[in-house]
Amino acid sequence: MVAGSRMMWGNSMAPVLINSLKLNMHSYIAGERIICQMTISSDVQMDRVRNVSLDFFRIDRIRNEFAFGFGTTPHIVSGMLEVEQDLPASMEPGLYGIGTAILTIEPFGEVGKSPQAPTDDVRVDFLPVIFQVRTAIGLPASPKEIEKQVAAISTNRALLASKPHIVSPLTAMHQGSRFLGFVFGVGCLLHQPQQLEGFVILPLGRGLSHRNMSEIVSQFLNRAGFEPLPFIDATERAFVESTPVFAIEYPMVVATGHEAALEYCRQHADRVFSVLGIDRGQKPRAFAYVATQHNTTQWWHRFDFPGYRGNLLSDFNPVETANSIERLLPRLEANPFSRLIVSTYSDATAEPEYGFALLRFWSVLELVSEHKISAGIPVLHPDGSAILNPKGKPETTSSKHGKVYAYILASGVYESTGHYVEYGIQKTVHVGDSSNISAGLATEVISLWDMVRAVYAIRNAIAHEGQFDLIKAQAGDKYQQLAARLRTRSQGPDPQQFIKWQAQHAIWRET
Repeated sequence: MVAGSRMMWGNSMAPVLINSLKLNMHSYIAGERIICQMTISSDVQMDRVRNVSLDFFRIDRIRNEFAFGFGTTPHIVSGMLEVEQDLPASMEPGLYGIGTAILTIEPFGEVGKSPQAPTDDVRVDFLPVIFQVRTAIGLPASPKEIEKQVAAISTNRALLASKPHIVSPLTAMHQGSRFLGFVFGVGCLLHQPQQLEGFVILPLGRGLSHRNMSEIVSQFLNRAGFEPLPFIDATERAFVESTPVFAIEYPMVVATGHEAALEYCRQHADRVFSVLGIDRGQKPRAFAYVATQHNTTQWWHRFDFPGYRGNLLSDFNPVETANSIERLLPRLEANPFSRLIVSTYSDATAEPEYGFALLRFWSVLELVSEHKISAGIPVLHPDGSAILNPKGKPETTSSKHGKVYAYILASGVYESTGHYVEYGIQKTVHVGDSSNISAGLATEVISLWDMVRAVYAIRNAIAHEGQFDLIKAQAGDKYQQLAARLRTRSQGPDPQQFIKWQAQHAIWRET
């Protein structure tokens, strides 16, 4: 199979670099060696290509998934650049393709000597070369059969992408009106569209402007007799970059009217936002909703901008966002309890106040442990020894903190060791099992029970008083004192981060 391409060099289109790319076979068994041959145009001397990196993707049901990549020094064989690599033995049977190549070009000078300038990395995007991976007992598909499979997948993808959303109380396409819906959000940085069943998330490649806010401030100052503030381009650029916007498109929403269609899109998008908020540290927010009825010129819209605090982390895997939504969204739709804990967690990530966020992260674990942990069971340290209260009686899971502790302990994910500098001295702190080998080497050891109780001390203060008073806590019991000490230190373990970490693990386990 052969695919032509065009080359992108920086931000401008460069002459064609790779004229063709072909493989030694069209069907492989996992673990077999794949040989890729590239014909290079005269624009680049082949003996100056130091390295060729290739990315492979798997053709999945609704989108391409990154499979693996490798880079190696090419050989010149019969006037072509040739690279070879063993396919991973763990590759699942299916159709795969090569989507991109990166050539590392040695700068001009005497070949083989240390260059006087850095090498150039040239990214090449080309039409995919598709091949099959099969089991050892599977039959190889012919090139025509592979082409038919790819065509069938493309057809099915189009059907899945336009899958209708039928809004209750309707149950069939013919019962209502058909709408195209859009929800515009802010607070999620995406680099490419995320296609899912019945909707697509589209990065808009820009952010919001602060010009209106600047004008409001300047007008106020002017009325008050002061000089207006200058409009600074650098501030505008920073504001735009910190407010990435995107849109969710719903191609087919079947509803009784435009209000029902808009409300459905709002609710559906809010659940998508909850999923986006799990890993990114910030739940995005909607600021506009638009709907139009198919085969008409009627439009309806509303704006609802709640503000934005930032969410600029993008996934390493370009389709991981879609994967997370696809995995979690059906569970949120079907399970009210899953919706509750995911929404609670996402709200916590959007909460700017330390104590309020901690309270919400704790609530996730409290909700889950109520479902998973029975009351009245004695709680134990990781080494099996009993945990006693100040009166010398066993602590049990009858308390909220006892249940949360028992749930975290049962998960097996609670150990951490870190380093920090205090008064110029480097220290090591271990949180978790005090009998752990790492704990024996640490300057400070905080047992899992003590850490949970320190978090709970902050949680109680927030829930009962709205704040965690450090002075009051320093005169309290040992758990309040530990919480105060951890809060006043600029480095070392942090109660909020600890409980956030535990809440995130609970979300992935329970949804």
